[in-house]
Amino acid sequence: MKLSCESIPPLFRIFLGLALLAALPATAPAADSEVVARIKKIGGLVFPTAGEEGGWKVEFHLSGRALSDEGLVQVAALENIVRLNLRDTQVTSAGLLHLKGLTKLERLHLERTRVDDEGFVHLAGLANLEYLNLYGTKITDKALAHLGGLKKLRQLYVWQTGVTDEGVARLAKALPELRIVRGVDLSKIVAVKPPPPRPSEPLKWMVFTEGVPPRSVPGSGTEVHFLNNMPIKVKVYWVEYGGGLKLYGELEPGGKRIQNTFSQASWLITDGNEKPLGYFRTTQKVGKAVIPK
Repeated sequence: MKLSCESIPPLFRIFLGLALLAALPATAPAADSEVVARIKKIGGLVFPTAGEEGGWKVEFHLSGRALSDEGLVQVAALENIVRLNLRDTQVTSAGLLHLKGLTKLERLHLERTRVDDEGFVHLAGLANLEYLNLYGTKITDKALAHLGGLKKLRQLYVWQTGVTDEGVARLAKALPELRIVRGVDLSKIVAVKPPPPRPSEPLKWMVFTEGVPPRSVPGSGTEVHFLNNMPIKVKVYWVEYGGGLKLYGELEPGGKRIQNTFSQASWLITDGNEKPLGYFRTTQKVGKAVIPK
């Protein structure tokens, strides 16, 4: 089974990077080995890219987030970088100058870095770039203006940036095969109004002294709101479809209870010794069942 680097857990990716670095002298030029060692020293991970002889994948988003513009000098010294992930690093637009020589670069992550419009002219020559992520940066339409010549660019992420509809439209016209992802504009989401409250009605208190009140009949879903105005604690029983009683709770004097139920249900109220006091019969509306004094 063939695994991509993305499918490997981050910790194992670090160990894999160290193992690959140890093997570099036998498989890579000495110059590349020295550059890889320097990149590793500043927190980067370096992987050979599968299927591309001599290509490199360089990542700083896992263990090298302190990377600054000065550190990009070391990165740019490694030839044939195909994928570069600078997400969440301290890189600014000034550091983009060091990337202009990476002409084989296909994927570039700059999300949540400190880049803005300045310096994007240095990316205009990355003719092989297919993927560019600028999410969470301070770019505007001025930065997009430098990307119109990147004919291989297929994915661009500009969520939570300063780009406008007009800027996106101009770039889309210049690169009709480009997919520009702007994320969700929360300001344009129409708030969904909550449904109106269900109608309610007071339920009639039916005095009951012995036996069992009418059985419940299956109906549509509703609620019953109990309020105990008696000076004693009472018990609340549902009268089952077969006539049995099922205890649902007890109410102290002044106590309240909201109970899911069905229309045409019977609810028996007893004192603490199970002596019947009265009952309620529900309807389709929300029932207000006040147990009188």
